[in-house]
Amino acid sequence: MEDQVYLDHIKTVELYRYGWRLSAPVRNLRDTSSLILEFDDLASENTHYTYTLIHCSSDWKPSDLNNTEYLSGLPEGEIRNMRYSRSALQNYKHYRLAFPNSDIQVRLPGNYIIYVYKDFDQEQPVITRRFFMVDPQVQINADIHRTDNINFINTDQEVDFTVTYQRLQPENPSRDFKVTICQNLNWGTAITDLLPKYVQPGELIYNYEEENLFHGGSEFRHFDTKSLQFNSDRVREIYLERPLKHVILRPDLPRAHDRYEFQEDLNGKYLVKWDDAFDSDIEADYVVVHFMLSTPDSIPGTEVYLLGNLTHWKLADSNKCHYNSEHQAYEISLPLKQGYYNYSYATKYGSDEKPDYVGIEGDHYETENDYYIFVYYRDIRERFDRLVGMKIVNSVKLTDN
Repeated sequence: MEDQVYLDHIKTVELYRYGWRLSAPVRNLRDTSSLILEFDDLASENTHYTYTLIHCSSDWKPSDLNNTEYLSGLPEGEIRNMRYSRSALQNYKHYRLAFPNSDIQVRLPGNYIIYVYKDFDQEQPVITRRFFMVDPQVQINADIHRTDNINFINTDQEVDFTVTYQRLQPENPSRDFKVTICQNLNWGTAITDLLPKYVQPGELIYNYEEENLFHGGSEFRHFDTKSLQFNSDRVREIYLERPLKHVILRPDLPRAHDRYEFQEDLNGKYLVKWDDAFDSDIEADYVVVHFMLSTPDSIPGTEVYLLGNLTHWKLADSNKCHYNSEHQAYEISLPLKQGYYNYSYATKYGSDEKPDYVGIEGDHYETENDYYIFVYYRDIRERFDRLVGMKIVNSVKLTDN
């Protein structure tokens, strides 16, 4: 199972830990804080939205557990917190859910999906979003650095780490533990099922020269629509073409052969915000944002996509760019809620399942990235993968969980 939105009129889906809108959807199993799901419904009719939580294996397949084994309370709940937009050209309804809550509580650690559906009918999917419940049983010490592999020394970042597990007693550590490494929570480029290079008493060492490499990439591109009263640095033009305002971004250029350039970014995320709003959740408007990637010719045999949290990191038709030979550019237009956004371009060749960011965006070992290390453990007596450790490490600075 994966992050997905099933209906075109559902927009701006966010899932984060309470108190920090840009945080990963991770919670300690014994914590009392909430995770927050928010989304907008642009359809005019009123709909009842219901949700349940699904326990998954380390590779995001539904586990063999019955929901009564990993949930307590009700098997499903209704999203009751709904507010209408105000003073916006685009009418919408804003939904907000805090969970676990008095209706549904989580009993076991692991990977989870929050599954939202219509009118109490699970055959009508609306949203699926990944989140994590951690029961810390291991210690993770990690080091992100420029690789020593001469073939990738100018481009790649190496993720070395050690897992210390004195509190657990695996029969076969290489079999009973699984790890996943994810860069910027982009699951399309995650490394999974990485076996330890060395196994020592109470310790697993993951220190490779190639298997744990990530492209450094480049810092994310950005645009700012928090105010529509003036053109920000990446905005060329703003105009009204009813029913919505349109924002024309300045043309982007391929960066594959450019030198590395540092720029503060959100590592692919976005933040909803209207500068003049008292409550951006229901007062920020939707605008049509026009993107343009200038290239003299189209790239043969290749599809170009706009990726980031704004498009759920998905290679989907809805965020595929189309080449305009008159403008000599790949173009795409998306309705997006006002705010500050990161994005990047990626290509897909033929039947390739993974996107290629390097061909357009470039590749640099200096780039600032967040790395999420997830450690799972399956006791031979159990039928599910426990998430027993999670660590966030930044490639250039210390990052706390």
